[in-house]
Amino acid sequence: MKQEPKITAQSPLDVKLFATPREVTDDDLRGCSVVIVDVLRSSATIACALMSGAREIIPVLTPAEAGELASRAGRGMSLLCGEREGRKIDGFDLGNSPFEYTAERVNGRIIIFSSTNGSAAVVRSRLADHVYVGGYNNFAAVIKRIVDDRKPIVIVCAGKMDQFAIEDFVCGGKFIVALESKVKRGLTINDGARAASLLHKHFDGNIPNLLKNCNHGQLLMSLGAEQDIEYCSRLDIHPVVPMLVEGKIRGYKPDGSPLAEPTVNSA
Repeated sequence: MKQEPKITAQSPLDVKLFATPREVTDDDLRGCSVVIVDVLRSSATIACALMSGAREIIPVLTPAEAGELASRAGRGMSLLCGEREGRKIDGFDLGNSPFEYTAERVNGRIIIFSSTNGSAAVVRSRLADHVYVGGYNNFAAVIKRIVDDRKPIVIVCAGKMDQFAIEDFVCGGKFIVALESKVKRGLTINDGARAASLLHKHFDGNIPNLLKNCNHGQLLMSLGAEQDIEYCSRLDIHPVVPMLVEGKIRGYKPDGSPLAEPTVNSA
């Protein structure tokens, strides 16, 4: 019987990056720490909601599933949130703009979240040992967490409707470059990670312009969401690590301790 190679503290860290969730297999996820990257806009919205005191965020695939969960959780304690093609879903409380997720709206609430790409990528990755949500806004916090995990790392770009999205790929490349500098024992990376790191180096320093001119950015611009695009490009404004725990995204500090317990707001 073939023996598995022995992993030691000196072994290179295995890091993979996938341009879309559909490329990821169950075997890619098991035993790994996964980072979901959805730059426009779920990564920013989720981080902002947790920093504003949301109790937890439950990612779901469909609006119908979101409605069923909200009924069970109680509408006084939950908010229906999400979008399709950049627009707030009819009948939902909030869309997918981080500016909507103020403390006044979300503090102490359960967020039931269904976005076109981000929530589906999180649900797809649930077999991993750890699932985090990362982007530019909480980049340093997530990097610290995944390095401290000491597990193989998978970066999953949410993409757009199962298609390549350059903004997620470039941000994923930033994670690869940072890992290369922080992990002293070196990395073994797949071709996706190698390509993303090169593309990040090409666009580094000009991220706001990239986000405005990519396909998804152009859609958001047509919807009047230019302010969201600028917000999503801001680096390290939220020191929070959104982590999937038993199907619910909760906020943690970079050292792994939970964020302060939010105050219940049933208004």
